[in-house]
Amino acid sequence: MKALCQEFDVRIVGAHLYPLPGETRAVGTIRRIIDRHGVEHARLVLCILAEGRGNNALIDETSLWAISDLLRACPDLVEGKTSDLLEMFDALPLGPMMATVNELRGVVHQRHALAGMIYLYARQLRSAPIVFKPADRGKMRKVKISEGEKRAA
Repeated sequence: MKALCQEFDVRIVGAHLYPLPGETRAVGTIRRIIDRHGVEHARLVLCILAEGRGNNALIDETSLWAISDLLRACPDLVEGKTSDLLEMFDALPLGPMMATVNELRGVVHQRHALAGMIYLYARQLRSAPIVFKPADRGKMRKVKISEGEKRAA
């Protein structure tokens, strides 16, 4: 885990310190991601944050888990060109998203809220779902009814 952080020039700081750009105190999170999903998966997650434009200030438990969850839920994001994935995260307003998600702390799991926001952003860039489980027909039928009522008003 330390070697992985060093690979991306991410400095590990103590839990009592507030991390600066290029630093993290979320070593336990990185370890759990490695244990559950492998070092290559963790490497991609850390690469997105450490090497992404402006994202190296955001290497914390919430962002690490949210990106890990999203990459697992959307395999075609990973199966395409890695450069496209990194460009998407470069353009993603991750900092403002994390600040918005933080407003929900104590009520909503920030990890899940952030993953949903990132998915929505990624989904808006494509015309088709990017997950292996598109919304089922029943859910889509309800969406059409709901949106039809809004347009009629």
